[in-house]
Amino acid sequence: MKVTRISWPYPHQMPEKLLKACGDDFASIRNQVQDGLAHLYLIEGENTHVWVVTRGEELPEGKELVIVCAAGHGMKGVGQLLIDNAKRLGFDFIRYHGSEATHRLYSGYGFGGVEIERVYKVALGVSSGR
Repeated sequence: MKVTRISWPYPHQMPEKLLKACGDDFASIRNQVQDGLAHLYLIEGENTHVWVVTRGEELPEGKELVIVCAAGHGMKGVGQLLIDNAKRLGFDFIRYHGSEATHRLYSGYGFGGVEIERVYKVALGVSSGR
């Protein structure tokens, strides 16, 4: 598989699936990539075209590779690639946020893991700039 680290392109160039995966956090994720705090990769191969945003975090229990968001097709093959590269780079854990359905799906890709937290967001009907 070919892995290419790329700069954050303009929004009209982003694949709709990745924009959807970013959700309400689009601006924050874009800024993290542009500031070098996170990295955007395009992973391509036979029947594989996956966009992944990752970042590393140092925690008291070890180094974590955080999968901020991922979208595309062929994630099953990409899952093992991410695990292998995380090990090679000295990470102790991989963390991702997702729904229970995402967890079930990722479990088939080698990302079973244990639930350590749930993240909820409460919309208050007010957004910045309004």
